Amino acid sequence: MLILPFDMVDTSLEGELNGGASHEEQQRLQRTEQIVRRSVDHLDAFEVISSEPVTARIEQAQQTYRYLYDCNGCDVDIGRAADADLVMTGWVQKVSNLILNINATLRRTDTGAEVGGASVDMRNNTDDSWRASALYLVEHALWDNYRSQATTTPIDHDSSSPIPDRVPVNRYPG
Repeated sequence: MLILPFDMVDTSLEGELNGGASHEEQQRLQRTEQIVRRSVDHLDAFEVISSEPVTARIEQAQQTYRYLYDCNGCDVDIGRAADADLVMTGWVQKVSNLILNINATLRRTDTGAEVGGASVDMRNNTDDSWRASALYLVEHALWDNYRSQATTTPIDHDSSSPIPDRVPVNRYPG
């Protein structure tokens, strides 16, 4: 799985007046992305790969599109170029200092199909809140959503795809 840099979507009045997220929030965003990356990498079902080989493509997409999670399929193209089976886009949306949410979407690179996604609400714009929400996103919301999709669609064993449309449920403990 390739995890792309997370986006900050600041729709708050503070963000409007200041021209976007604060330096502190940009630092939180980077730390949050690293927390998500490490947490996903600890799950047995996924192997997180380095984005270094596609850094230029990521930077080009960031200059072309406002957000990587909404880039007309560039996320899938970047994932494919990195030789990843899955690509994750993520973003934090700030409505106010009390109302924020962290979001992630998983897509297959061979078909572009969404195979998982989640959103977790945060209350408070603090390091602790961002950290706890990022961990919950991976360990519960995203993971549970991905696993539940694995149980709803039968697997096409004749497919030449490197990964099935849905992962078999027996891959997961518990």
